[in-house]
Amino acid sequence: MPQSEAKLQSEILKAHKDNDYSRLCELYAKAAQTRGDVNQACFLATQAYVFGLQSNHPLTEHLHSFLKNHGREE
Repeated sequence: MPQSEAKLQSEILKAHKDNDYSRLCELYAKAAQTRGDVNQACFLATQAYVFGLQSNHPLTEHLHSFLKNHGREE
């Protein structure tokens, strides 16, 4: 696993431990952007979207549009 991916994974685990939904939204959105596979990107974007909804994060609208554009959301 590349160091940057390991760091991202570590940050995600810490944010889960801290129940930091806003940070989780940002981290999962960042992880989604790094994936070349659309299914993986959409899975991670869905996680980001859920945490964005829970924290009223400004990325939520963008994530919703991304998921709609890829047939994952209505």
